[in-house]
Amino acid sequence: MKIGLSRLIAGGISLTMRDRSGIDLPEENQSYWPYATEYYDKKYGPRNWSNAETLNLAIGQGANSQTVVNMAKLYSAFAVGGEAPRPEIAHLVPQRKQIFQLSKTQDSVVLEGLKAVLEAGGTAGASAIQGLTLAGKTGTAQNTGGEDHGWFVGFAPAQQPKIVVAVLLEFGLHGSRAAHIASAIIGHYLKVGPIKATMDEG
Repeated sequence: MKIGLSRLIAGGISLTMRDRSGIDLPEENQSYWPYATEYYDKKYGPRNWSNAETLNLAIGQGANSQTVVNMAKLYSAFAVGGEAPRPEIAHLVPQRKQIFQLSKTQDSVVLEGLKAVLEAGGTAGASAIQGLTLAGKTGTAQNTGGEDHGWFVGFAPAQQPKIVVAVLLEFGLHGSRAAHIASAIIGHYLKVGPIKATMDEG
């Protein structure tokens, strides 16, 4: 609430939440994010929405719909100091764009928060890999047409990332399930494991 809706929207725009990722595939879908508070005026009428929209957007709900590849791009930036790479299928000329720059303290706080998600008591604690520190975030995407979707985006090793994985599990209900799949992919790629718990235990 202290940040305010206008600044929250502007921050999301600077983090490319309204952009296509630029992947070398035709007809890439564009992520959905408000362009300004006028979006709410236009949708609901100037007097028919409240500051609850700020809280809704702050937790990733409301007027926010992201593609899997765009979230992978964003977390790639978290992994390498704020530089977002253009995702590629073919090996093109690498392109990176600085979308944010954090101080050492800020970067440490963010990383510790992402690591805590995969530690004991975290929402993806059951998907930790013994001997490897992962960093990431679970999420739940509300779905008016059925069961909610489960999200997880993360990278490993946390201090010197070599891989970023994004999983959207349709009708998966909880991000913890998506995290289990992501951990299996990461473990296979880095040739480490096993995951501490089974899907049922998570």
